[in-house]
Amino acid sequence: MDELFSEKEQIQYIRDWWRENRNYIFIFGALVIGSVAGTNAWKSSVENNQLMASSLYESLAVEISENNLEAGTIIAEEIYTDHNDSIYADQARLAMAFFYMSQSRDEDAANELRQLIADSKKHELVLIGQMRLAKILLYQSKYQEVLDLLEGNVGHAFETKYSELLGDAYYGLEDYQSAEFAYMSALQNTAGAPQVIDAALVQMKINDLPENTIVDLELIVDESKVDSQ
Repeated sequence: MDELFSEKEQIQYIRDWWRENRNYIFIFGALVIGSVAGTNAWKSSVENNQLMASSLYESLAVEISENNLEAGTIIAEEIYTDHNDSIYADQARLAMAFFYMSQSRDEDAANELRQLIADSKKHELVLIGQMRLAKILLYQSKYQEVLDLLEGNVGHAFETKYSELLGDAYYGLEDYQSAEFAYMSALQNTAGAPQVIDAALVQMKINDLPENTIVDLELIVDESKVDSQ
């Protein structure tokens, strides 16, 4: 009888405890479920965003291949507006810059690259953007802007190409000694990245410089050694 009473007391205790605490349990359970659902929804949203951006970029590539500037511009603007944090926004700007240049709209191309340089979080894409922008600025004879853009930017995979572009800018400014120094710097770094520049072409540019401005390569090397010490 005592054992039966003890069991009834335990059952009653459990019932009382449940009555007092069930609301808290329900709330806690709802929070856990909500947190899991929220995390899954966020992941799903990110994935969907990437898929949509990828689909738009593919559409942009089709419009570019079909030389449809108006439709391509509309798609690109949608990518910039709705998916600016995705890698496809950077790729779209590179693609549109190329497209604009093919349409002889060099300033529009330059503006796309300037925006890429300002917005991109990918260092390599920024370097590519700067390199392509420098080529457009050279085409526009904006030599000082090339110097402002590229000078002092060293220690990366495109350094040799940057040096060649700087040489072209100095040549445009008729600073032939600085031009040769830049061209020589490009040639000296060719062994590290032979695919970045055409060494034969750079050598031709050096050979085309006015003779009285030719700088002795050994002197350049000696000076660089002194500076590094």
